[in-house]
Amino acid sequence: MSQGLVISDLTLEFAHGRGRAAAVDRCSLMVRSKEILGLVGESGSGKSLTALACLGLTPSNCRASGSVRVNGDEIVGAFEATLTNLRGRRIAMIFQNPMTALNPYFTIGNQMVGVIRQHFPIDRSEAKQEAAAALKQAGLTDVVLNRYPHQMSGGQLQRAMIAMAIACKPEVLIADEPTTALDVTVQARILSLLRSLADQGMGILLITHDLGVVAQVADRVAVMYSGRIIESGDLNQVFSATAHPYSLGLMEASPMMGMGRRKLRAIPGVVPDFRSRPAGCAFRDRCAQAQDVCALGVVPQTEIAAEHQVRCHFPIRESQGAELK
Repeated sequence: MSQGLVISDLTLEFAHGRGRAAAVDRCSLMVRSKEILGLVGESGSGKSLTALACLGLTPSNCRASGSVRVNGDEIVGAFEATLTNLRGRRIAMIFQNPMTALNPYFTIGNQMVGVIRQHFPIDRSEAKQEAAAALKQAGLTDVVLNRYPHQMSGGQLQRAMIAMAIACKPEVLIADEPTTALDVTVQARILSLLRSLADQGMGILLITHDLGVVAQVADRVAVMYSGRIIESGDLNQVFSATAHPYSLGLMEASPMMGMGRRKLRAIPGVVPDFRSRPAGCAFRDRCAQAQDVCALGVVPQTEIAAEHQVRCHFPIRESQGAELK
């Protein structure tokens, strides 16, 4: 299985006072071809910013360091011409808000045809056929080709955004909350489509707040908190042998099929602002088992099992996470 997307020590910094503060801090992830990696965490954890960095779309006042490679091609520091050739064809993204991602002055067809012809030497008629095929995959008819974004519902716009992202058959697909505006029936169809695309060879980074969605389609899961990956591993390992207190908190706060009747528990507090992130473990002020050592500068990474790592001084014992099985 090839390495589709490899993120190594990615740091995204913004000016703050007389120095700089890292919104994403030494993030490392890998999305192989033929698999779906679910990236979860509360709002403000840095998930969407990490996704934008994978396409070289970070804000102009953001300084990026580290490495983001798409099947060997470096994104960080690449020239705009290189990024233009990579975006859409090698790596594509389903943006979280299609209303702002789509151009209101052009029809859906014009926008999709433009993307397709950017990467393939075909005429407009052939590109229109490819666009119609992608729309059909996303559950829309070719009537949508002649519509402007304001003429469509939120759910239709979301599916059009998905169709545009998969139209050029990218090697890596980043899906940022791809099912937020969809009803449960359409959501199930889109998740089935993502699973099918992965099975055909695509590597997919699925960003979501919904652990139930991750449980349905993901192969592996990574938990992000305050710009850092704090736990990652095989889906079954992370869900059944949860090792980080924050990961366990997310699960206890999320209703999921198969968990039976249980009381949902909220995690106290909020994700800290990256400009005032506490030293040591950023979760320690919200963690019931935090101790003095958690305030130290370095949080060790522990390997719980093969490909299951956690950054925590006091990983949860397997017996504590077993109740979520």
